Amino acid sequence: MDFSKFSEYGLIGLIIGVLFFFLWRMLIWVMTFIKEITERHERERIRWQETYDKQIDTLNKISNNIDEHDKRADERGRYVREEHKQMVEILGRINGYTK
Repeated sequence: MDFSKFSEYGLIGLIIGVLFFFLWRMLIWVMTFIKEITERHERERIRWQETYDKQIDTLNKISNNIDEHDKRADERGRYVREEHKQMVEILGRINGYTK
């Protein structure tokens, strides 16, 4: 083993070298941790997007059903109004109000 570098930098050089080694390991650990968190967030966003898509699909179905109901209600309303007009005419003739 060559201790010439140790004799050149001494104990301070050894301490600084160990600190740099620890900082390098900590940096690798933090980068791995951030990568794992990013992957978890990506999976979570995908699940949320699937949930939102299902909710949007359900809301679209509800909206379509409401529109269809409104169309049918308009048809029924026209039919009932026409029926009532005819009934008023007939009742008017029965009671002698119209000629």
